[in-house]
Amino acid sequence: MPAAARHIRIAVPGFDVLATSLEGRRDALLVALRRLGRFRPGGYRNVVVGSVEDRAGFLERVAEGLARDALLPTALARLLPIEHTLRFTLDTALDDLTAAAEPLVDALAGESFFVRVERRGMKGRLHTPTLERDLADRVWRMIEARGRTPRVDFADPDGVLVVETLGDQAGITLLSRSLRAQYPFVRIR
Repeated sequence: MPAAARHIRIAVPGFDVLATSLEGRRDALLVALRRLGRFRPGGYRNVVVGSVEDRAGFLERVAEGLARDALLPTALARLLPIEHTLRFTLDTALDDLTAAAEPLVDALAGESFFVRVERRGMKGRLHTPTLERDLADRVWRMIEARGRTPRVDFADPDGVLVVETLGDQAGITLLSRSLRAQYPFVRIR
């Protein structure tokens, strides 16, 4: 079978939350999260995506659910609020992700940060470490262009610029230290 015929396009309409389940618990995670928003499989093992009306309120309800619900703590590995979703191609991935990151860069100016890319799909065609490094370089230059001095900190950064890809779609977000501290289930891999 030709390589093109083996590639299955995963269509995930815009989403503002991406969650991963503990191994083999995606269906349980879907049941638990559907009580809190509109969620569906993300097209990849242990990944669900969804839309919620109020992300801040949703995060509070997830925190409460982890404390009280019998199902959610057995299924949720991590959860990310997503700021923006986009489609990209192999040829335009870096430019598209840079454009999506631009509105988030002001929050990083003068703060410590790093960039994390979690790639799903495009195996062997999109090199995650290269994309991560190249995007971080562009973010660095955008911060410098704003007259600020960029600082990278992998141990405890003020912000983490996160890109989660699902085939040719991506969700991008900025996770602040305070958000990660307030909601320990909001974390990167």
